[in-house]
Amino acid sequence: MKPNQALIIGFVLAATWMTPVHACPSQVSDRLIYQRRPNPNRCEGINRQGVSGSFGLVSFATSTLTHYPTRLRLQVPKPQATTGSNPSLRVRSFGRRYQLDNLALQSGRNNYEINLGTDILQGANVPAQSLRAIAHFQGSQPVYSPVIIGSSGSYYELVFYSPSRAVIHSLEIHRNNQVVHRDRRPNPRDGEIRFTWDARNQPEGLYRLQVQAEIQRRGQRPEQITRIFALYHHPDWLSP
Repeated sequence: MKPNQALIIGFVLAATWMTPVHACPSQVSDRLIYQRRPNPNRCEGINRQGVSGSFGLVSFATSTLTHYPTRLRLQVPKPQATTGSNPSLRVRSFGRRYQLDNLALQSGRNNYEINLGTDILQGANVPAQSLRAIAHFQGSQPVYSPVIIGSSGSYYELVFYSPSRAVIHSLEIHRNNQVVHRDRRPNPRDGEIRFTWDARNQPEGLYRLQVQAEIQRRGQRPEQITRIFALYHHPDWLSP
């Protein structure tokens, strides 16, 4: 399989997490329920339909957020590898079923951003440290750029979600065919599977994230899968 084909396959298999599982309704009486909202135009709230989908990458982000300010700034840095199209952004908290997506980001010189009022987050008691965010730029192959939630931390969080028990045999991040980071999770678990990557000493550029996992569904034989993603990194996007 060619590298570009593998990257595209990795995106397609993870795309269920980037596409809304259910339609975004309007004018719902309960203000905390997931619905279309103005100023800024977005869909936000508690999605009672819950989580569906397969094993996938649900967060590539950096943050030091511990409590909510009145307004929360979300930034998606602009990679040089993209064609200039606006990114798709999704923010979730799986424990509280919070969801934010279908939003228009403002374009700045170096990033796309939104300043979001936190009344829904606070009203729904969504823990600040539970937020997961992922953004990608579409092109010949999708490129994932980290989401800065509030202010950047000293490392990235890479979070996968699996509705079934999963073993991560290998997580590798490559640059120019060299492994720059390696990790694993040998014990089966479902739900969120979290990794960190301190990339402060890594140069700017496109990186290849490759994950080999075993999915253990009840009553079925274990399934061996490989997921590959294109990540863009710049050391300035992390705090020293």
